[in-house]
Amino acid sequence: MVMQHGVTMMRHSENCASRILYLGKGQFQNLWCLLAPFTVLSSFFGTIFVPDLMTSTPNFASTSTMVLNVDQTPAPTNMPVKPVEIQDIQELNAQETKLIQNIPNKIPTPINVQNLSHELHGYDQHLASYLVNGFQFGFKLGCVGEPVHCVYKNHNSVYKNPAVVQEKLTKEFALGRISAPHMQLPFDNYVCSPLGLVPKKTPGEYRIIHDLSFPKNMSVNSHIPKSNSQVQYESIEHVIQLIKQFGPHSLMAKTDIEDGFRNIPIHPSDYHLLGFSWNGAYYFDKCLPMGASSSCQIFEKLSTALHWAMINKYNASSMSHLIDDFFFIGPPDSEKCFQDLSNFEILCKNIGIPIKKSKTVLPTTTLTIYGIEVDSVKMENRLPSDKLVKLKGALTSTSKRKKITLQDLQSLIGLLNFACSVVVPGRAFLRRLIDLTCNVDNPRHYIKLNSEARCDIKAWQDFIVNFNGKSIFLQEEWTASTKLNLYTDASGSLGYAAILGSQWFASSWLDEHKPYQIAIKELFPIVLALELWGHKLRNHKILFFSDNMAVVEIINKQSSKDKILMRLVRRLVLAGLKFNVLFKAKHIPGKSNVVADHLSRFKFQEAKAIAPWLNPQPTPLPSQMVFI
Repeated sequence: MVMQHGVTMMRHSENCASRILYLGKGQFQNLWCLLAPFTVLSSFFGTIFVPDLMTSTPNFASTSTMVLNVDQTPAPTNMPVKPVEIQDIQELNAQETKLIQNIPNKIPTPINVQNLSHELHGYDQHLASYLVNGFQFGFKLGCVGEPVHCVYKNHNSVYKNPAVVQEKLTKEFALGRISAPHMQLPFDNYVCSPLGLVPKKTPGEYRIIHDLSFPKNMSVNSHIPKSNSQVQYESIEHVIQLIKQFGPHSLMAKTDIEDGFRNIPIHPSDYHLLGFSWNGAYYFDKCLPMGASSSCQIFEKLSTALHWAMINKYNASSMSHLIDDFFFIGPPDSEKCFQDLSNFEILCKNIGIPIKKSKTVLPTTTLTIYGIEVDSVKMENRLPSDKLVKLKGALTSTSKRKKITLQDLQSLIGLLNFACSVVVPGRAFLRRLIDLTCNVDNPRHYIKLNSEARCDIKAWQDFIVNFNGKSIFLQEEWTASTKLNLYTDASGSLGYAAILGSQWFASSWLDEHKPYQIAIKELFPIVLALELWGHKLRNHKILFFSDNMAVVEIINKQSSKDKILMRLVRRLVLAGLKFNVLFKAKHIPGKSNVVADHLSRFKFQEAKAIAPWLNPQPTPLPSQMVFI
């Protein structure tokens, strides 16, 4: 019998060694599979969890779970966590190691399913059933296939503030959102992903992140297809559109759902995917985590349903939402905005959805929503001052570097994208930076900043240095340049010209300009016109007309492979940023541009015969503008 047992153990050792070799083939270079020592629980929890401990169950793991028996003493708060020493590796018989727990019947959510079903009567039947069934039985994460069953080391950030983590976990347990601690793996297919701690905007506040994207390509999130995670959000543009619709002095209010994702219960069949460890014990999440790639899509389905109910059942005038933030608006000097806010609170109370009172703002004319301050009196939006300072610092730092990590570049792009909520024309300077991140996955990988990217960063710097963070709402409609009497033209061998109303300019090409291709020469007077007269075109969306199809495409793409054309594109966009002008272009036949054509060929008498309203003298061109 002893020999039989010895042979069995040797076979287990061979199997385990084979798996270690397999994992070593570049699959798990940064992977730590950990099993906590089976001693006492942390004193943080006291005795309230003791009845739920599986202290009599042997230390077994299934054949599908890799377990490394290690010393996992909690790290001091001021010390980084170091790699632990591997003491023993075991892979034991699945018959001995089935640790499936008795899952409680109660689904952890405050939602009243019957009332939810009543409020969604008339809503899309498929979506209504999805929500009702989800709150009754739990929502599935949308995983396709099974991630590797293993226990991963927590990120260092949680050990820097262990008291914060402990406090949050204690609260979540009290609310029934996480399981009791287990001394052994609670499931035979248990996936224990790392916890991380990230600071919130408010100093001293933190958010626990369940890193379900670790390890790369073998995580829970890597098994959730895009179809189960993609979601389209409303944006600040929708809010601005509503303010323009209701007009100056319109009243705005907002509120948000407390503990957003944590009100969404997880289906028990997915509990094994949401494991984590803390202070020598194992847990699993029972509610939607901050870290699953499908979390936003799942929650957005609830938010969209609430939005529908407000419009169709509670007669809300207009509103917007972004995940758990809800925005309401009504006419000036009206009770409608307040009524809609009150009705939303009634709707949520009826369903059982908690509202965060501290973030509820009663009707006002100035409001911060989706991170942007909007003002219905001045009809403008504003970047928060801290974001503006952070953006200026990031641009200054990046401009001095030849290479940048993917993580830092993505952070800069995020700040610039946020700024584009206020300065819409700036999006032209984002594309080439975003292109640099394509096909790069490692956040610590260094990316070379090519000349085009550096020029875009310089253009942002040139604009942001004098930007006060404020921007008037752009008009809703596109204004044709013909309505503004804005025309430009270029003669390949002679010169160029532009007209705005009664003002005009015309000049001959410098010697260094003469060899340039016609697209450069056609774009140049358009750039000059916006730089020279941009102050007269503020806050407009302008449709330019040109008789050169190549120029039309360049303006609409705001990009070109030709470096000289790109210099002009940057000047055009920079002028658009300065004067808050958004532009696009449309092709017109050459014969429709007769006056500008005459001016570019210095046929002044012919031009004034057709357009007698033109000023007697041209507008002078500053010398610093006349370069390409």
